[in-house]
Amino acid sequence: MRVFFFLVLIGVCATAVAAWSEKDHEIFRLKEELEKHEGKGTTFYSFLGLEHGQGYTPDQITKAYRKRSRQLHPDKNPSKEATDRFARLGLIANILRGPEKERYDFFLQKGFPRWKGTGYYYARFRPGLATVLVFLYLIGSCAHYLVLDITAKKARSQMQRYISECKAQAWPNGFPPADSSKRKVMYENGKVFMVYPDGTVWIVDSVTNEEYLLDVAELDQATWRKTMLFRLPIWLWSISLGRYIRLPEEEHKSEKKSTRPTATNKTEKPAALSDQDDSTKKVLGGKVVREASNVAGGRRRRRK
Repeated sequence: MRVFFFLVLIGVCATAVAAWSEKDHEIFRLKEELEKHEGKGTTFYSFLGLEHGQGYTPDQITKAYRKRSRQLHPDKNPSKEATDRFARLGLIANILRGPEKERYDFFLQKGFPRWKGTGYYYARFRPGLATVLVFLYLIGSCAHYLVLDITAKKARSQMQRYISECKAQAWPNGFPPADSSKRKVMYENGKVFMVYPDGTVWIVDSVTNEEYLLDVAELDQATWRKTMLFRLPIWLWSISLGRYIRLPEEEHKSEKKSTRPTATNKTEKPAALSDQDDSTKKVLGGKVVREASNVAGGRRRRRK
């Protein structure tokens, strides 16, 4: 539901960005009328007699308007066409002397849109709603990947800090003990670690007394498959057609899960822990979290 509202919000924002303002429509209309009556390629500046185009000051524009208005005044040319040209001249002068000048200069440099049926559209390219949504979707995916990468680096840094500090406490001189025995380390947060002569550090679960290897190389890393670029389409599929259409990979996983043997004696893993085959417990920072088995390298030491 949150994703739905997020997409709706993006759509509304994109629509607002893509819409033309009333001032834009006035500029487009005047531009088309000017070319229709004065000739194709006629600009607001050339109509005022300012042939060099952009760069004129408001005073220069006012001076050119007064000169041009004397030439096009209806008193000298009593006709409806002359009246329309004179009115059009006043509207154009007001635009070039006002804040809309910057907007007109932008279209003059980048290109004007054309009227197509129901609205103005760029002749070459105008980013529509779909394009804006795709662009924002890609930007959001990149940001998501960046967050995942920062989180993964922070987790690796945290684990490396635990390993370094535990080894420093267990081996004050920087070398393993001569008797090749493991060393027990009580961390400042109350967690217990075991440092073995081979340099590996294991965290001890206070409940089960099992040991879990701390291996920085085995930690999950940021991948694009974990970002919204892949996760969002998969989620949309699962709540729509995925409810009725099952892919071959999903059917294979379902069959494999249904044929998994259950525990029959104490030497086998209890059925209650079957869901933990692909996960282990990592006790860090004062709380227990479930993570993929590669956090502990898929290995554990049982209590002797």
